[in-house]
This record gives sequence, C-alpha cells and structure tokens, in this order.
Amino acid sequence: MVAPDGAAAIPIEIFVVKIVSRCNLNCSYCYMYNLGDGTWRGQPKTMKREVYVALAQRVREHVLRHGHPAVCFILHGGEPLMAGRKTIADFVAAMTGALQDITRIEFRMQTNGTLLNAEWLDFLAAHNIGFGISLDGPPEVNDRFRRTHRDKGSSEAVERGIRLALAHPSPSLFGSVLCVVDPNTDPLATYRYFRSLGLRGADFLLPDATWDTPPAHIAGAAGPTPYADWLMPIFDAWFEEDDPKFRIRHFETIIERVLGGTRVIDSLGGGTNQIMVVETDGGLEPVDVLKVCGHGFTKLGLNVLTDQIDDLSEYQLSRIYVEGGEHLCGDCKSCPIVDVCGGGYLPHRYRSDNGFDNRSVYCADLMKLIRHIREKVRATIPAPILRQVQAASSA
Repeated sequence: MVAPDGAAAIPIEIFVVKIVSRCNLNCSYCYMYNLGDGTWRGQPKTMKREVYVALAQRVREHVLRHGHPAVCFILHGGEPLMAGRKTIADFVAAMTGALQDITRIEFRMQTNGTLLNAEWLDFLAAHNIGFGISLDGPPEVNDRFRRTHRDKGSSEAVERGIRLALAHPSPSLFGSVLCVVDPNTDPLATYRYFRSLGLRGADFLLPDATWDTPPAHIAGAAGPTPYADWLMPIFDAWFEEDDPKFRIRHFETIIERVLGGTRVIDSLGGGTNQIMVVETDGGLEPVDVLKVCGHGFTKLGLNVLTDQIDDLSEYQLSRIYVEGGEHLCGDCKSCPIVDVCGGGYLPHRYRSDNGFDNRSVYCADLMKLIRHIREKVRATIPAPILRQVQAASSA
C-alpha cells in the first residue's frame, strides 16, 4: 500500500530494534512465531554490526532532519538477552557515538526475564538500559501459555529474575511486568500476586487478534465481554488502594482521557504513534504486532542499509499506524467514547476483505471497561473540580 503523493514525512522517535529474531520460550499466543507469520525463519538470528551501525547513521540523519529532542531504542526480539552482552554493548556504543551530540538517548528492553542473573543486571545498570519483564500471573496462569521449547513452564526462572532485579542496587531500571489477559483465570489472584512480588507496576494487554482470527469470546467460547469483566475487578482494587507506588499504565491512560487529556499509548488508538520496527536484517517496518494480519504483512521492502527512515512515509500501512485515530471506520467516528478508546489497537481492527475499516474485535469490552472507569472516576471527584478539569482540557 503506497501513500498518496506529497504525504508529509513521518517523524519517528521510538525505534523497536529486533536485536535477535529467536526466543528461548515458545509462548503459544506469540505474534512473532505462532500466529501465522513465518518470516522470522528467513531472518538472521542476531543483528550484525553493519546493520546497527547503518541504523545509527539513519537515525542521526532523521534526528537532524526533524529536530527530535530525544529518541528511544527498545531492544526487542525474540528474547533480546540472547544477543549477548558484547553485541548489546556495541549496539549502545554505536547509537551513543552517532547521536549523543545532537539528542538525548534512552535505551530500554522488553525481556521474558528467564536469563537474568547478577552479571546481566550489573551490565544493564552500567549501560543504563531500563527493562520490563513479561509475566502473565502466578505459575498456574503464566505457565499455561509461556512455556519453553521443551514444554516446561517458565515461571520459576522469571520469578528468580524478578527477585534479583528488585534486589539490585539499581532497582529503578525495573519495576513493571507486562501481562496478557486470560479471562479464564482469577483476575484478583493475578493482581495480588503481582503486588506480592514487590513490583512497582503492571500493564495488561488484550490477546493479539483480528476479525479473521478473533479472540475466544467473538467465536462464542465465552461471554460477551470477558476481557472487560476480567479487568474491572483489578481496576476497582487498584483504584481503591490509591497507591501511587504501583502503576497500571492502561488504566492511567483511560483515566486521563476520560478527564479530557490526550495521553497516547498505541494499545488504545488515537493520537500519533511515532514508532517503527527494525528487523535483524535491517528491514524497516511498522509496528510488529501487525504480523497477526498475515504472513509477510509488515514487509515493505525497506532496509536501513539502502533506505532512509523517512521512506516509511511513502507506505500507507505505516501512515495508518502512526496517524492513529485519523483512520477510523464510520461506527468509531460517531461513537461517544472514541476520544478515550481511539478505535482500539490497530491490529484488532483488521479484516482481510476491507483492511482496517472496522471496529476493534474488542469493541464491546473496551466500551464496558471505559464506561466503568469513567463512572468510578466521576464519582470520586467533586463536581466543581470535575467541571474545572474538563473546562481546562477543552480550552
């Protein structure tokens, strides 16, 4: 899909770098390996130096062109720790050497946590690489889907990594886990488990799905809003505890939008998502979760070895993702909560016969959850203050 002629260049500030294209876990719901896209098989296992050196130069050119005050590199995979300390250190050095004189640089990483040990934590602290860990709940929940290639659970290794990370002299590098919702489990047990670990936060993701490959409740295997019904008890417990030391980004974003704010996360549509993905071979792509839309769906034919980052702007798929709420179906445009949900996550709107011109497959869940949060928030804020907040946000 090619964008219209004359389309403005897309300024990118967050670079999700697939430093490796393999993983030591085999999570059944993983969009990289188990939801229909097999392009990883043709990717180099680890990003070569020539690729990330080229990336550093492309990002420098992009920053100079667009004047970004800061850029962020998120090391991703697969499992990024499989790249090894030497490669990651060289990657950080390449980015720092190319960019430190023109912009502020942040390094982050998403890991499954199973390989973390004292040496890794010292390394990450020394290179100022903050990280999140993927964990779906207590062992009986997490190990249903997050298993090794030998079909063993991963919880024991993940818990060990979390405890080491929280006890490290630089604990600020880590504090939050990323959890994929399973509506067939006890939500409050998962929430209490996360609190018991001493975490500073958690975030919750809806399972990756499209209208062609819908989640369980669309297929009739569960009730009409199982994901909202799972999340609402957690919201109530978290909201009533009112503990600023434990954050849930998804809920915080909904609260801010309910009050008229414009905070953006890509799992809720709307806003501008200044994110792109770099594959191990240097391929430039829009957000990687779009792989759930079909084999090779994210492949644009662009590469840091031969193309500029601005070349992403020439492809409609990139623009649809980055421009968020500008590409909504008619139902969403007229919906009373569109300013909050933004139409939902882009991959969740996809259907092969008409692309993204659809509501989210989780529309009913989003509607119920947002209305629940809205009523809860409004009930706790005195009416005069609520009017002031809403007036200020609309000014």
